[in-house]
Parts: sequence; structure tokens; C-alpha cells
Amino acid sequence: MRTITIGIIRRFFLGMFFLFTGMGLVFSQDSVVSQTATKAIVKAPFESGYFIDDQTVAQPPAHSLQLILQHRFGTIQKGWEDLAGIWGNSNIRFGLDYTITKNLLVGIGTTKIKRLQDLQVKYTFAHQRKGGFPLTVAFYGNMAINCTNKSNFGSTFKWTDRLSYFGEFMFARRFCKEFSAQFGIGWAHYNQVDSTMKDTHVNSLYNDNLYLSGIGRVKISPQSSIMLSYSQSVFTYLNKMPWPNVGLGIEISTSTHAFQIYIAAAQRIIPQEIAMYNDNNPYNGALLIGFNITRLWTF
Repeated sequence: MRTITIGIIRRFFLGMFFLFTGMGLVFSQDSVVSQTATKAIVKAPFESGYFIDDQTVAQPPAHSLQLILQHRFGTIQKGWEDLAGIWGNSNIRFGLDYTITKNLLVGIGTTKIKRLQDLQVKYTFAHQRKGGFPLTVAFYGNMAINCTNKSNFGSTFKWTDRLSYFGEFMFARRFCKEFSAQFGIGWAHYNQVDSTMKDTHVNSLYNDNLYLSGIGRVKISPQSSIMLSYSQSVFTYLNKMPWPNVGLGIEISTSTHAFQIYIAAAQRIIPQEIAMYNDNNPYNGALLIGFNITRLWTF
């Protein structure tokens, strides 16, 4: 196993500093928004904060508790042998989110693979307005703890080896009543990764990866939408894992529930796992069935 060096730590935090200093630009844009505060806020571009394997800029109402169930079956490659992956190995995440204000969400979750326990936060900096600011801008970040046996981390194990992080800025726009889209740029970091990562990364940042994502939604009825997503890790060799993730599905939502069922490549669930360890190649048919369910209670 490969332990992280001080130099990589420095580069990582410099990268995160660069991302966070971008908030200044967002706040300066928000100052423009404040000058046009009388302009109405456009309805949120998405029904849920979860979109296949991605986060969105959408937030539940203030003081809402949200229960999340995310389930990924095995790949469909074996066909009827394991009922298109339904009888295969699965991955599951349970989570709870709470919106402290209309713009600030905090959450916790637990995931089956690697026994990951995660803490997450999402903050919306700016809202799209009619005739005003053209985008909704938000930041999502998390920290995850790998709770598997310490023998998995090698003879030089330190508790901090269990930690991984992810941060992403998301830019979304509701183009019309029927169509919304979002672009995200994120950074994944692991305090410890397997030494084989050097065979997949195009540079020395083995513990890190730059992550780009795009999602789009087309409403086909007041409660139903078609969903499409694509994400790509940047620091990876061509034809090597981590593979890109693609997803196609349908969402049915109400004021308190959202149900999404889809086909996608990634069996991992939290974003840094997809950015660093997606071993399903969608171009070779390594796809799987997944679903997300959210339930809201407003206090």
C-alpha cells in the first residue's frame, strides 16, 4: 500500500484552496444578484438533490429531514444467470440529510462496500432569477471514513489512512419548463490508495483525481422526467480504470418523495469512490440497475 507524502498533501490543499477561492467570484456574482433582488427566483432546476450517481444544486425546504436509500445491483453482463445482476453482489447506502436553512444542508450516511461512514454538506451560493442571474450555483463536499479492518491498510497503518474527501462546484440552469442541465467540477482525495494506482494515473497525483460531470433532465409529465448523466475522471490513462460513468433513467417525484430507477456503470455510490475506483467499463457493457428513493419530512 502507498502512504501519502507531504508534497501530495500540499498539492491537494493548494488545489482545494484554489477551489474555495472561487467562492469569491460566486459572492461577487451574488452581489449582482442582490442588486436585482426584486427579480423572481426561478423554480429549482431539479426535483431532488440526488440525480442517479450525482448531486444537484436542489435543496429541500428549510428545516426538512430527508431519508435517502441508494441501491446498486450487480452488472447485467451475466444475463439470466443472476437475473441481470439482481441476484449479484450489491451496494447500498442509507443516509439522512437536514436543511438548516434553505441554502445549507448537512448529512450523514453509511455505505455497504468498504463500510464507509460519510459526513456531507451542501451550500447554495446563488439562485437563477428571471431576467437576472442565469445560474444556480452550489458547493457539495464530504468526508468519508473507511471502517474495514485495519489490516487492509498495510503494516504502516495510521488512523488517518481511513479518510477520503470530495468537493464539487455545481452550475445549473433551468432552460425552460421541460429541460434543465448542470455541469460540475470536483476534486477527490484519498489519504491512502493502493500502489497500483500509479498504473492508472497520468501524473504523480495518485491520491487525487479531478472529476467532471454533466447531467440533464427532460420533464415528460408534471411528476415524471427522463434523466441522463455522464462523469469522467481526468487523471487517468485511456482504457484504464477508473472508467467514466454514464447513466440513463426515469424519475417520479412528488412534494415529499422522489423515486429514480436507471441503468448506470458505477456500483460505488459516494462520489470519490466513483472518481477513483469505478471498475465497470460502460463501453464493454458493464452496466447495472440502480435506484434512489428519498422521503422528506418538514418541521
